[in-house]
Amino acid sequence: MRRLAPWQWLLFLLALYLVLAEALRLWLGLLWAERVGLILAALGVWAFINGRFIFAYYHALTTSFRVRRLPPYPQPQPGEHLLLLVPHPDDEVLAAAGLMRRTLLRGGRVSVVYLTSGDAFDLAAGSPLPSKEAMRRLALRRMVEAWRGLEVLGLPRDNAYFLGFPDQGLFALFTTHYYLPYESPYTGLKAVAYPGCYRPGLPYTGKALEATLVELLTALKPTRILLPSPLDAHRDHQATAYFGMQVAASLGMEKRLEYYLIHGGYQYPLPKGLHPRLPLYPPPRGRGLPWRRFPLSEEEVRLKEKAIRAHRTQMRLLGRFLLAFVRQNELFSPLPIPAREALASEEEEGWAVLEGREVL
Repeated sequence: MRRLAPWQWLLFLLALYLVLAEALRLWLGLLWAERVGLILAALGVWAFINGRFIFAYYHALTTSFRVRRLPPYPQPQPGEHLLLLVPHPDDEVLAAAGLMRRTLLRGGRVSVVYLTSGDAFDLAAGSPLPSKEAMRRLALRRMVEAWRGLEVLGLPRDNAYFLGFPDQGLFALFTTHYYLPYESPYTGLKAVAYPGCYRPGLPYTGKALEATLVELLTALKPTRILLPSPLDAHRDHQATAYFGMQVAASLGMEKRLEYYLIHGGYQYPLPKGLHPRLPLYPPPRGRGLPWRRFPLSEEEVRLKEKAIRAHRTQMRLLGRFLLAFVRQNELFSPLPIPAREALASEEEEGWAVLEGREVL
C-alpha cells in the first residue's frame, strides 16, 4: 500500500470533516446558514485538534523555498579525509550521514571522534533512577550502536575513535575543570575507563582532552573537519566546538573547519518524525550563518535513516526527533557564528552571547 504524502493526508482529513458535517446537516434538516455555521464549527474543532500538525507543515512549506536558494556545499573529492568531532554517539549520523557516505564512495576517507560515550542519559539506561553501573553499561551499548550505524554507511570500526570523556561534563572540562579532574555525577568516574577507548586512564580534565585532540588531528591529518557550531543549545556541543576550534587553531587547521547544528532552537526541526521528502531548513539558532546545502540521493536518505535507527537506546525515547533529520539534504556552515554584517540587530533571536550581553 502506497504511503500518502503529508498534503494528501491534509486534504483527506479536511474532506472527511466536511462530509461528516454535511451528513449531520442533512440528518438534522438544517438551513443553509446553519449549515455554514456547522461547517465552520467543524473546521474550528479540526484546526484546534490538529493545530501543531498544520503549523508544522506550513513551516516546512515556507522554509523549503529558503533552502532551495542556499548555495551548494562542495562535493567530496578523491583522496579527501573528512573528520567529524561529535560530543555523543548519534550526532555524527544526524549531522552528516549522507556526506560521510558520499565521501567514501568518491574515494575519500572518513574518521569520527566521539568526545563522550553518552553515559549521562539516565532515561535511556532503562529506569528513571539508574545506578552508576547501569550508566556505564549504557555507554558500552551506545558505543556498539555507533559502530553499527557507521557500518551501515560503509565505515569500518577502526575509523571510530572513542575518547570516553564525561557526557554532560564537557563544558565543565573547558572551564572549571581544565586542570582539576572532574567526577561524573552519573557514572562516578574521574578518568576514561571504557574498553575500546582511545586512551584509557586519562583524567577527566580539559587539558587531557585537548592534548588527545591535538594528538589525533596531528596523526590523522584531515583535510576537512566537521564540528558543532558554538550556537548549539546543548552545552556539550558548545564545548566540543570550543575544544575543536582551539585545537585546530593551534595546528593551523582552522581553515579546514565546517560546522553543523543539532539542537537548533525550539522544536527544531519541524515537523517531527520521518519526512524524507522534506528539506532540512536552517535552524533558528543558526540564523545569519552562511549555510550551504548538501542534497542527498534516495539511497543516501535510506542509509541515513537506517544508520539513525541503529542507535536503539536513543530511538526508544527520541525517535521522532532523530528521524526528523532524515531529509532531502544536510546543512553545513563555513563559519561558527554569523559575520557581524549578517546581524540584523543586537536583539536578533538565537545568539548565545554577543557583544558581552546575554540575549537568550
